[in-house]
Amino acid sequence: MDQPQDNQLPVLQTQHNDAELNARFLKRSKQGKLPGYNADEPGALASVAAHGTPFDSKLLIHHDHEQIRFSLKLIPMMPMVFAFLLVITIWPGLPLTDVFLISFEWYERFVANTGIQTWYWYLPLTILPAPFAYKNAIKKSRRSAYQSAIETIEEFKQFLVD
Repeated sequence: MDQPQDNQLPVLQTQHNDAELNARFLKRSKQGKLPGYNADEPGALASVAAHGTPFDSKLLIHHDHEQIRFSLKLIPMMPMVFAFLLVITIWPGLPLTDVFLISFEWYERFVANTGIQTWYWYLPLTILPAPFAYKNAIKKSRRSAYQSAIETIEEFKQFLVD
């Protein structure tokens, strides 16, 4: 869930130590050129925002032996909210759809003649696509966050040589 498996993020070379790098990152952040900068990122030197659609990620910055490595981590809150909303919105739609369709004489006759209740077809039509919608949202988020990370890393290249 961290980053696309076949997309490797670039590695940058630097002569700066951790304190110098964080000072440069902070300066850029205060200029509005490094959104979401966080110097207190557990397990990394720092992190910045990697904007994704529909869910954002963090671009984690790791500094080791004159190399700056990057990794992406999906911020889990919004995907969890999305999954929760997918689940809880299915049930209220059933009684609403049933009441709406029963108001038509042809549907009332259809149910009486066939015995097929609204929930027989409504639940499969709403539940079965939900995992696919969630999976596609995650994939789209990873792709767009990766593109955002590449753009941010290009910005790093420019101000690390200053």
